[in-house]
Amino acid sequence: MDSNPPANAPSLYEILGVDRSASADEIRRCYRAKILEVHPDKLDPGASPEDKQASEAKFHEVHEAFEVLRDAYKRRAYDIQRGFRPQSNSKWEGEISEEQRRRMEDRQQWAHKQREQFEERIRNLRARAAADREERKRREQEAAEYRVMVERMLAELYRKNPEWAERREKLRRRGHSNTRPTPTVSS
Repeated sequence: MDSNPPANAPSLYEILGVDRSASADEIRRCYRAKILEVHPDKLDPGASPEDKQASEAKFHEVHEAFEVLRDAYKRRAYDIQRGFRPQSNSKWEGEISEEQRRRMEDRQQWAHKQREQFEERIRNLRARAAADREERKRREQEAAEYRVMVERMLAELYRKNPEWAERREKLRRRGHSNTRPTPTVSS
Protein backbone atom coordinates (compact mmCIF):
# COMPACT_ATOMS: atom_id res chain seq x y z
CA MET A 1 0.00 0.00 0.00
CA ASP A 2 1.33 3.45 -0.88
CA SER A 3 1.92 5.83 2.00
CA ASN A 4 0.10 8.57 0.06
CA PRO A 5 -2.52 7.04 -2.24
CA PRO A 6 -3.93 9.17 -5.06
CA ALA A 7 -6.89 11.33 -4.11
CA ASN A 8 -9.24 9.46 -6.46
CA ALA A 9 -8.15 6.01 -5.21
CA PRO A 10 -10.84 4.08 -3.36
CA SER A 11 -10.52 4.04 0.41
CA LEU A 12 -9.69 0.84 2.24
CA TYR A 13 -13.26 0.80 3.50
CA GLU A 14 -14.55 0.88 -0.08
CA ILE A 15 -12.14 -1.89 -1.08
CA LEU A 16 -13.55 -4.17 1.61
CA GLY A 17 -17.08 -2.88 1.16
CA VAL A 18 -17.59 -1.80 4.78
CA ASP A 19 -18.73 1.38 6.46
CA ARG A 20 -16.17 3.52 8.33
CA SER A 21 -17.93 2.75 11.61
CA ALA A 22 -17.69 -1.03 11.09
CA SER A 23 -16.51 -3.15 13.99
CA ALA A 24 -13.51 -5.47 13.81
CA ASP A 25 -15.86 -8.46 13.46
CA GLU A 26 -17.71 -6.84 10.56
CA ILE A 27 -14.41 -6.04 8.84
CA ARG A 28 -13.25 -9.64 9.31
CA ARG A 29 -16.51 -11.04 7.88
CA CYS A 30 -16.42 -8.72 4.86
CA TYR A 31 -12.74 -9.53 4.28
CA ARG A 32 -13.41 -13.26 4.19
CA ALA A 33 -16.27 -12.81 1.76
CA LYS A 34 -14.31 -10.39 -0.44
CA ILE A 35 -11.13 -12.50 -0.47
CA LEU A 36 -13.12 -15.53 -1.66
CA GLU A 37 -14.73 -13.37 -4.32
CA VAL A 38 -11.45 -12.00 -5.76
CA HIS A 39 -9.15 -14.99 -5.19
CA PRO A 40 -7.18 -15.82 -8.39
CA ASP A 41 -8.02 -19.52 -8.07
CA LYS A 42 -11.72 -18.66 -8.55
CA LEU A 43 -11.09 -17.60 -12.16
CA ASP A 44 -12.04 -19.82 -15.06
CA PRO A 45 -9.21 -22.08 -16.19
CA GLY A 46 -9.23 -20.37 -19.54
CA ALA A 47 -8.82 -16.83 -18.10
CA SER A 48 -6.25 -14.62 -19.78
CA PRO A 49 -2.94 -13.75 -18.07
CA GLU A 50 -4.15 -10.13 -17.78
CA ASP A 51 -7.26 -11.29 -15.93
CA LYS A 52 -5.10 -13.40 -13.59
CA GLN A 53 -2.78 -10.44 -12.88
CA ALA A 54 -5.76 -8.16 -12.26
CA SER A 55 -7.28 -10.74 -9.92
CA GLU A 56 -3.97 -11.13 -8.03
CA ALA A 57 -3.64 -7.35 -7.74
CA LYS A 58 -7.20 -7.12 -6.39
CA PHE A 59 -6.47 -10.01 -4.01
CA HIS A 60 -3.39 -8.21 -2.63
CA GLU A 61 -5.30 -4.93 -2.43
CA VAL A 62 -8.06 -6.56 -0.34
CA HIS A 63 -5.50 -8.26 1.89
CA GLU A 64 -3.57 -5.00 2.47
CA ALA A 65 -6.82 -3.18 3.26
CA PHE A 66 -7.66 -5.84 5.83
CA GLU A 67 -4.15 -5.68 7.38
CA VAL A 68 -4.62 -1.96 8.03
CA LEU A 69 -8.26 -1.96 9.12
CA ARG A 70 -8.05 -4.91 11.49
CA ASP A 71 -5.46 -3.15 13.69
CA ALA A 72 -7.04 -0.28 15.66
CA TYR A 73 -3.83 1.77 15.71
CA LYS A 74 -3.10 1.35 11.99
CA ARG A 75 -6.75 2.07 11.26
CA ARG A 76 -6.66 5.27 13.32
CA ALA A 77 -3.45 6.37 11.58
CA TYR A 78 -5.01 5.63 8.18
CA ASP A 79 -8.13 7.63 9.04
CA ILE A 80 -6.01 10.58 10.14
CA GLN A 81 -3.84 10.34 7.00
CA ARG A 82 -6.90 10.27 4.77
CA GLY A 83 -8.43 13.21 6.65
CA PHE A 84 -11.41 11.27 7.95
CA ARG A 85 -12.89 12.88 11.02
CA PRO A 86 -12.92 10.59 14.05
CA GLN A 87 -16.36 9.26 14.78
CA SER A 88 -17.36 9.49 18.41
CA ASN A 89 -19.62 6.46 18.05
CA SER A 90 -17.08 4.44 16.11
CA LYS A 91 -17.14 0.84 17.30
CA TRP A 92 -13.54 0.02 16.39
CA GLU A 93 -12.11 2.95 18.32
CA GLY A 94 -12.96 1.38 21.66
CA GLU A 95 -12.00 -2.17 20.76
CA ILE A 96 -9.06 -3.47 22.69
CA SER A 97 -7.68 -6.92 23.24
CA GLU A 98 -8.29 -8.86 26.43
CA GLU A 99 -4.63 -8.39 27.37
CA GLN A 100 -4.93 -4.63 26.94
CA ARG A 101 -8.18 -4.63 28.94
CA ARG A 102 -6.55 -6.66 31.72
CA ARG A 103 -3.55 -4.31 31.80
CA MET A 104 -5.81 -1.28 31.92
CA GLU A 105 -7.75 -2.78 34.83
CA ASP A 106 -4.49 -3.64 36.60
CA ARG A 107 -3.23 -0.09 36.12
CA GLN A 108 -6.51 1.34 37.39
CA GLN A 109 -6.40 -0.92 40.45
CA TRP A 110 -2.76 0.01 41.06
CA ALA A 111 -3.54 3.73 40.69
CA HIS A 112 -6.52 3.38 43.04
CA LYS A 113 -4.38 1.54 45.59
CA GLN A 114 -1.63 4.19 45.30
CA ARG A 115 -4.23 6.93 45.81
CA GLU A 116 -5.61 5.18 48.91
CA GLN A 117 -2.11 4.75 50.33
CA PHE A 118 -1.33 8.41 49.64
CA GLU A 119 -4.55 9.53 51.34
CA GLU A 120 -3.82 7.24 54.32
CA ARG A 121 -0.31 8.75 54.66
CA ILE A 122 -1.79 12.25 54.54
CA ARG A 123 -4.36 11.34 57.22
CA ASN A 124 -1.60 9.87 59.40
CA LEU A 125 0.59 12.95 58.94
CA ARG A 126 -2.29 15.26 59.79
CA ALA A 127 -3.20 13.21 62.86
CA ARG A 128 0.45 13.19 63.97
CA ALA A 129 0.72 16.96 63.42
CA ALA A 130 -2.48 17.54 65.44
CA ALA A 131 -1.16 15.29 68.25
CA ASP A 132 2.17 17.17 68.19
CA ARG A 133 0.34 20.51 68.43
CA GLU A 134 -1.72 19.26 71.37
CA GLU A 135 1.40 17.91 73.09
CA ARG A 136 3.25 21.19 72.53
CA LYS A 137 0.27 23.16 73.87
CA ARG A 138 0.07 20.87 76.92
CA ARG A 139 3.80 21.28 77.64
CA GLU A 140 3.60 25.06 77.24
CA GLN A 141 0.65 25.12 79.65
CA GLU A 142 2.53 22.93 82.15
CA ALA A 143 5.61 25.16 81.83
CA ALA A 144 3.50 28.28 82.42
CA GLU A 145 1.85 26.66 85.46
CA TYR A 146 5.28 25.60 86.72
CA ARG A 147 6.65 29.16 86.34
CA VAL A 148 3.66 30.56 88.22
CA MET A 149 4.15 27.97 90.98
CA VAL A 150 7.89 28.76 91.27
CA GLU A 151 7.20 32.51 91.34
CA ARG A 152 4.63 32.00 94.13
CA MET A 153 7.02 29.82 96.11
CA LEU A 154 9.84 32.38 95.76
CA ALA A 155 7.52 35.21 96.69
CA GLU A 156 6.41 33.30 99.78
CA LEU A 157 10.04 32.52 100.72
CA TYR A 158 11.07 36.16 100.28
CA ARG A 159 8.10 37.24 102.36
CA LYS A 160 8.99 34.84 105.18
CA ASN A 161 12.75 35.56 104.95
CA PRO A 162 13.21 39.27 104.16
CA GLU A 163 17.01 38.95 104.49
CA TRP A 164 17.06 36.78 101.34
CA ALA A 165 15.40 39.52 99.38
CA GLU A 166 17.93 42.05 100.74
CA ARG A 167 20.90 39.84 99.81
CA ARG A 168 19.48 39.29 96.36
CA GLU A 169 19.01 43.01 95.88
CA LYS A 170 22.63 43.68 96.92
CA LEU A 171 23.89 41.11 94.44
CA ARG A 172 21.82 42.65 91.71
CA ARG A 173 23.27 46.09 92.42
CA ARG A 174 26.81 44.71 92.23
CA GLY A 175 26.14 43.52 88.67
CA HIS A 176 25.30 39.88 88.98
CA SER A 177 23.09 39.13 86.05
CA ASN A 178 21.77 35.80 87.37
CA THR A 179 19.51 37.49 89.86
CA ARG A 180 15.88 38.13 89.15
CA PRO A 181 13.92 40.91 90.74
CA THR A 182 12.12 39.95 93.88
CA PRO A 183 8.69 38.64 93.06
CA THR A 184 5.71 40.29 94.62
CA VAL A 185 3.13 38.21 96.40
CA SER A 186 -0.35 38.62 95.08
CA SER A 187 -3.16 37.88 97.45
